[in-house]
Formats: sequence, C-alpha cells, structure tokens
Amino acid sequence: MAETLKQQTIGALIWNLIDRFGQQVLQMAVVIIVANILCPDDYALVAMLAIFTAIGNLIIESGFGAALIQRQDADDRHYSSVFWFNLVMSTVIYALLMACSPLIADYFSEPQLIPIGAVVFLILPLNATMLIQTTLLNKQIRFRQLAKIDMSAMVVSSAVAISMAVVGCGVWTLAWQPITLAATKSLLLWATSRWRPRCYFSLSIIRQLFGFASSLLLSGLINTCFVNVYSLVIPRLYPKRELGLFTQGNKICDPIVSLVYGSIQNATFPIFSNIQHDRLRLIKAYRKSIRFTAFLTFPLLVGGLMVAPALFHLLFKSQWWPAIPYFQLLCAGGCFTVLTAINNNFIKVSGRSSGILKIEIFKIILTIAAIALFLRASVLVMVAGLIAVRVAVHLINMAYTQRYTGYTFMAQAADTLPYVVLAALMAGAVYAAGLVTSMAWLQLILQVVVGATVYIGLAYLTGSKILQEAISLLKRK
Repeated sequence: MAETLKQQTIGALIWNLIDRFGQQVLQMAVVIIVANILCPDDYALVAMLAIFTAIGNLIIESGFGAALIQRQDADDRHYSSVFWFNLVMSTVIYALLMACSPLIADYFSEPQLIPIGAVVFLILPLNATMLIQTTLLNKQIRFRQLAKIDMSAMVVSSAVAISMAVVGCGVWTLAWQPITLAATKSLLLWATSRWRPRCYFSLSIIRQLFGFASSLLLSGLINTCFVNVYSLVIPRLYPKRELGLFTQGNKICDPIVSLVYGSIQNATFPIFSNIQHDRLRLIKAYRKSIRFTAFLTFPLLVGGLMVAPALFHLLFKSQWWPAIPYFQLLCAGGCFTVLTAINNNFIKVSGRSSGILKIEIFKIILTIAAIALFLRASVLVMVAGLIAVRVAVHLINMAYTQRYTGYTFMAQAADTLPYVVLAALMAGAVYAAGLVTSMAWLQLILQVVVGATVYIGLAYLTGSKILQEAISLLKRK
C-alpha cells in the first residue's frame, strides 16, 4: 500500500511538473514577445482589474473544489449541485462587476476600464463551466489528461496573443489572452469528459460543503486582497507606469513560484486526503514533500534573483529594465510564499481550514500596517515592506502548522534549512560568474551553468536524499 501511494505521488508530481513547466515556458515566451511590443501602461490598465476578477473567481469557486476532493463520499448529486450554483453565481457576479465598472473607472481615473472590463470579467462564467471536470480529474489523479488539455489551451491562447500584439491590438491583447485560454480549456474538458450535470440541485449539499469551504473562501479572499493590494494602491499614489513595471516583474517571477507549489499542491492534496486519518503516515509523507519543495524552490528563486539583470537586459527592451528590482524582491518573497502555500495545503488535508483563516487575518493586519508605514515612501520601499510581511506570515504559518498537525516548528526549520544554505552558497558562485563578462547573453549562460553545477554538486557531496530520490526517479521514468 505504501509503495502504491509512493508511485501515485511520484506519477502525480511528474505530470503536474510537466503540465506546469510546459505552461510556464509558453507563458514566458508570450510575455517576452508581447512585452517587447506593448508598453508598461498597457499592463497597468489590465492589472487594475486583477483584484476584481480574482475575488470574483474565489466567490464562485468558494473552496468547493477542495471540499469535493477532501470529501470521500462525494457523488453526482454533489457535483451537479456545485455546478449549477457556480454557473448562477458567476453570471450574477459578472453582471454586478459590469454595473460597478463606471465606479472602478472613476477610482482609477481611467475610462478605458469600462470596455476592457467587459472582456476581462468574462473569465468568471468561463471558469465556472469547468470547475467540476477539473476537480474530477484531480480527485481521480488523472494528471496526464489534465496536462494535455492545459498545454493545448495554452498553445491556442499564446498564438492568439502574439497575433493580436503583432497586428497592433495593444491592451486588448492582454484582455483577450486569458479569455481565450479559459474558453479553449473549457471546450476541451467538456469534449473529453464523460461527466454531465444532472437536472438536480440541493441547497443542503451546498451548505454541507460550505461548512468546510467557508474558511477557505474567507482566507482566500484575504490572501487575494494581499496579493493584489498593489493594483489598488500604486495607481492612486504613483504614476500607473509603476504598476506596469511591478506587474511585469511579477509575470516573470510568478511562473517560477507557480511551477513549484502549484505542481506539488495539486498532486499531493488528493493523495494526502486519502490518508488523512493515518496521522503518522501523513506527517512522514508531508515532510518528504516539504523537503522536495525546498529543494526546488530555493535554487530557482534565489537563482532568478541573481541572474535578473542579465535576464532582463537580454530579453526585454530598455523600457522594462526598471522592473528588475521588483522582480528581485518578488523572487525573495516567493520563497516564503511557496512554503506558506504548501503548509496551508497540509492544514487543509487535516480538516482545519479555520486555521488558514486565522493566519490570513494576521496577514491582513500586517499588510495594513506595512502600507500605512510606507505610504509616503517610494514604490520599491512599499513593495519591500509587503515582502517583509510574507516572511512574518510564514513564521506565523509554521507555528499554526505545528499546532494543528504535529509537524513541529523545529522539524520544519530542519527540513528546509539545508537547502537555504545550499542556495546561499550557490548565490555567491552565481554572483562571481556574473563578474566575468558584461555581455548579457554570455553572462546569463555562465550564471545558470555555474549555479546549477554548484547547487547540484553541493547537494550530491552532502548526501542529499531528495537529490538521490530525484535521480532514481528520472532513471525509472
């Protein structure tokens, strides 16, 4: 049984990594091509609407996906009820957002946001149409099929975005790209899935699921506000170009963060849910997953921070170079974001979703304090303050993880600290490699090669079990 669980976890992780890596590579290519055609102001306009679409998506999903995966006895009545609830809610929220569009445009003093919002907010009903199919594939651990669908949809949306940018569609390129992605993915999921909603709806089922999901919804809303607070504050206090620069830094950093924690989170949640009642086995399996997370996260994000100047100078026109420090700060904060998200996953598996809400309340208090403290400082200082909040929140998260799961604070530190040290040594080597030449392309190649060699070499010399298991995994696959 243990071997079966291990094989399932390995297969799930591999296919999630393939899925995420493929998507992020395509996304990165599109970001580079489109950014060299558009300008920061275009990105700022779409970024102003980000918080509204993110909140709308959360309200629609309401944590039901996680609740359906966590619930072992979920059947077609549950799936149909959630489907119809989401479809109605998404339509209502789209209508409300459209009604509020003039107010949003007035807040930012950008009349263009009204027609742009009419397109951008279409993501809400589109996402509602595919929640159940996606949940079923995750619950059944059919990540290979999900990876193929995600990649196909990404290829279509990437082609559309590049074409629109080339012919001069400007900001509409950024507005239509996620819509094309969601529409294509929804069509493919419906075409390949046998599940169809029944003419059935039970409010009592929605209430039952919402008992688990309500805390996830509230914590998700707080986290969404935290992540997107920049889009509300920056355009009101500074030129909107600054929001465009921050958004671009985030677009480069986010694929790295999503690649790691998104893959591990998606793969482990349904599997760990199956052993949630075996506490010792769950903690043992989770400790291995957190070590694997740290093993991947720290070198990728610390490496990204170190190669940032060469990366931007090589890939982007000079108009985007002021985004470098934003990217570097986000990479530093991303290390803590990943670990916090993975710990939240563990707390969810343990059925203590209320604990996540408590952590998010601390986060919003600290965020408000940071904004108030740095309100009159530069944008860069304000962003640095919010990154410091991520560090503090992770420490709080570690304490709650110990309280709810038995995975002690010291054990968490012991599982991640070796990879922090390895990444720090790697960073020194990468910095030294960057001094060899001022040619961006050669500098980037040298830094990547040296960084990978030093990190893997040190991990091998120190007898890293995670590295040994990763090598054996690759040999078997």
